[in-house]
Amino acid sequence: MLGWKILNDGEYKTSLRILSEQEERFVDGICERFKEETRSKRISNEEEARELLEKLVRQESNDSDVYLGSTQADYLAEAAFCHAYGFSFISKLIEDPEIEEISIIGPDKPARVFIRNCGWKDVDACFVSESAIADMINRMASTIGRRITLQNPRINAILPDGSRLHASLPPVSRGEITIRKFRESPFSPAELCENTLSKDAMALLSLAMQGNFSVIVAGNTASGKTTTLNSLFSFIPLNERIVIVEETPEINILHPHQLRLVSNTDMGITLKDLVRDTLRMRPDRLIVGEVRGQDEVDALFDALLGGQARGCYATFHAQSGNETLQRLKTFGVNAEDLKSIDLVVVQRRMLRYDRRKRKNYEIRRVTEICEVNGNRAIPLFQRDTGGELVTRKNCEIYGRIAMDLGLSDKELKNELKERIALLSQKKNDFKGFFTKAQKDLYGIRYESD
Repeated sequence: MLGWKILNDGEYKTSLRILSEQEERFVDGICERFKEETRSKRISNEEEARELLEKLVRQESNDSDVYLGSTQADYLAEAAFCHAYGFSFISKLIEDPEIEEISIIGPDKPARVFIRNCGWKDVDACFVSESAIADMINRMASTIGRRITLQNPRINAILPDGSRLHASLPPVSRGEITIRKFRESPFSPAELCENTLSKDAMALLSLAMQGNFSVIVAGNTASGKTTTLNSLFSFIPLNERIVIVEETPEINILHPHQLRLVSNTDMGITLKDLVRDTLRMRPDRLIVGEVRGQDEVDALFDALLGGQARGCYATFHAQSGNETLQRLKTFGVNAEDLKSIDLVVVQRRMLRYDRRKRKNYEIRRVTEICEVNGNRAIPLFQRDTGGELVTRKNCEIYGRIAMDLGLSDKELKNELKERIALLSQKKNDFKGFFTKAQKDLYGIRYESD
């Protein structure tokens, strides 16, 4: 049988039909014929798979003298596609751009999805056994040549669309799948300014990213650290080379000259090894992905102290600027070496309570932007009790940025004003942040020039 089923209830509807036992047997037969056909005929894309399955549905209907109306034939072909070629009902969840997270927590329990601005919802679908969950995990992992087994009951992988997969089997769990989805295109800086941080803070960060400054984006789980870092790379000049070193590919930047290296612990290739390799790659900017453990911290500070790039960037789990520095010290980083970090951007996922609706909701906000002075994180911007991101004007970083970009104090102030104005006007076009003089200075060439 299929190993999964559609339920009568559920807050989130997958658009798949509940099948009768006879229809399930019919779909099983179609899937078997699909396997036989594809042993000799290679299917290279989704469109070819759908065409073949629709053809098999028509043939099976004629051969078995089972009359199928056009509507029934369509939904049986769709169920067969999900089972034979896709990821069962999970394919429907992956297609929805509003879904951020997909969770399977065991057999005969409804799947759950985290929907942007709505929170967790029950899905009208579930897997019926642990073996069905294991089969689905292995189908997903096979896209990168991986497999989950009783001897190795956990797996981390990346799906073809770039979503992040974590899954486990007994004895670790009863059968768990967690899929974190990412937007195809990153949020623009202007979009982030609508909710996440202020325009004057973004204007400052745009100058820091354009210059030779290293930035860590810190925060708690699912606070939007990677989303913010992706957006900040809108300000990197297009004539520069970016090298991304990660354990799990998550960074998604719109830059024409980028190279991604992915570590592989099974093959003994660590982040530290890859950072050492970047010494021979002449990066202008180096991203060390998500820094969580000792190996990643060592890799990050090898990059920061090695000076092989104009700026190094990473995400890190901490809830304030000073907590970031303290946690790095627990990984053995010397206080003197912390000076290699220029800025810490802190973003948090926070709970709020709506008294009118009597319900909780989440917000994601940048709560601090700190410059690192010695072994202390000094806030440049910080949320006050009213939730506003307020600024301190007398900070060293302004002078350092002016010197780095060859601007006078007056020119820097005027440039900040211009960028704040541009953030108010342009949703998705970042090219206006570079004036003609800066284009000439950096040799930047845009496709529209």
